[in-house]
Amino acid sequence: MIPPIGGESTQHRGDAVFALPDKPASARLFGDPPGWEADLRERGIEVVVKGPAELAVAGPHQVGEALSCGARDVIVDASRTAAAGLRRTGLHVRTLLPIPIQGSPTLYLNLDQRRAARHGIASRGTTTGRLRLVRDGIAGAAAASGLLARAVSGVAVGTPSDGAPALIAAARELGLPDRTAWNMVVSPGSAMRRNAFLIFAPGSTEPDYALKFSRVPGLTVQFEREERGLTAARAAGGSVAAVAPGPMGRVEVNRHHAALETAARGMRLASFLRGPAEPDDKLEAIERVVAWLERVARETASTPDMLAPERRRIGREVLPEYGARVAADLAERLPPVPSVFCHNDPSDENIMLRPEGLMLLDWEWAQPHGLPLADLVYFGVGALRIVDGASRNDQRVPHFVELMQGRAPSSARLFAWVERIARALELPRETVGPVVTLGVLEHGHASRRERHRFEEATGTSLAPAAAELMASAWLSEPGLGPRWAAWGSA
Repeated sequence: MIPPIGGESTQHRGDAVFALPDKPASARLFGDPPGWEADLRERGIEVVVKGPAELAVAGPHQVGEALSCGARDVIVDASRTAAAGLRRTGLHVRTLLPIPIQGSPTLYLNLDQRRAARHGIASRGTTTGRLRLVRDGIAGAAAASGLLARAVSGVAVGTPSDGAPALIAAARELGLPDRTAWNMVVSPGSAMRRNAFLIFAPGSTEPDYALKFSRVPGLTVQFEREERGLTAARAAGGSVAAVAPGPMGRVEVNRHHAALETAARGMRLASFLRGPAEPDDKLEAIERVVAWLERVARETASTPDMLAPERRRIGREVLPEYGARVAADLAERLPPVPSVFCHNDPSDENIMLRPEGLMLLDWEWAQPHGLPLADLVYFGVGALRIVDGASRNDQRVPHFVELMQGRAPSSARLFAWVERIARALELPRETVGPVVTLGVLEHGHASRRERHRFEEATGTSLAPAAAELMASAWLSEPGLGPRWAAWGSA
């Protein structure tokens, strides 16, 4: 039985607060705009029912109440006319367009900075079909002319000064120039995940910098992990170092930490796969990533003794979480296999397509001596579900099961990739099922650990993420697990 994924609610619209020149310590809500109360609390902002507050957040019909409460900053969600009203009071206003407009955003376009807005529309991940592509072209032109800001229901951010967002201002000490433009990438799922400002230098039509920042105050672990991951990537050299961004340093504002790095220009693979390109072109892009994974496997393969510490860690920390569903000595009994460099999060969202090659983002989980096949399976499961038309969140685990059981349209393709890299590494055939099992269970373990870290930091409960549900399904669905019957008979 495949565990269900809980229903989705509106999340992360409250990340508009990071557009403010100063982060507020307190906020009052007017009209109960969806998701805002939870978002503010998770980001360390006190929500008050009565009395003074530094920030007022209003729905489209409570603008007057918000303006009269004496708050320093005012944010109005889902209003087409609020920006003009805020300006009449003397506030400086930024108009942010959430993409998608309804529900949980994955991107905040800064409509007052037109070249940034136009780039954001051109590269957004929700493009599907040729009609939408034409519509996006029209929207991009409207953004460039300023018409879009007056034609859509966005999020109006009113402040006493027109200063840059606090984190962007702080990053100038790292070499970020003045008078930059920006959009904000909003990470889905847990607020433990970092957002990023994509920052355009004066005159640029593409982002030059990425400023990743924590949404939950006080969290530094992701930055420390990514610093280690990028150091490992540079040390690996070759095909690994060629796809890693260049770090520029870290800053902190009101306990929110941020790291500046050179931007990965190009098109996000997720956007390309969801866009109007021909199926053969989409598969060619995916094959480019698989070819890179094969090169990395060949270039970084180490002797089996280099994998021994990771096998011991998995046996000690990971396998006990799954109880009697998996042999406690699975990692110990695995025959000698080489280690390889693992990015450990090569999702379609973290891969940029460029004419000169690939660029990978988010290196916080990278390790020089990881499990063979782990990156390949992780990438293939994510990319092939889009190719197979299973893009909805509630389809992720069912498609994973069908794919690995050999029943999905792309199962044969995934099995061929596994065979290809297993041969490149000279993995004995009987080791493939156990190696893939260890990788799937480790991803589930890492997801569970991060979820618990978030719950402890914020007091908010989260439903298990897809990686946890996939690990459970791998141990319970027919034909899966260490024996992996479908691949063995392919």
